Amino acid sequence: MSEDLAALTRQQLPQLKTAIAQLGALQSAAFKGVGPAGADIYEIKFEHATTEWRIILGPDGKTQSISFQAH
Repeated sequence: MSEDLAALTRQQLPQLKTAIAQLGALQSAAFKGVGPAGADIYEIKFEHATTEWRIILGPDGKTQSISFQAH
């Protein structure tokens, strides 16, 4: 994880934990493909929702960006 993303994640961790806990138990994870901007796209199914995660890696192999949204 890049230093900037790590700092942002630490700052938002309480809200992230709450949001993810509300989704319920993890059911499955599947790679869906690569988006137009180069993000790896995953469909993550939880007990109460299905989410789409987008992860972008930098040239050094570290995660530069990660986002998710519920469907």
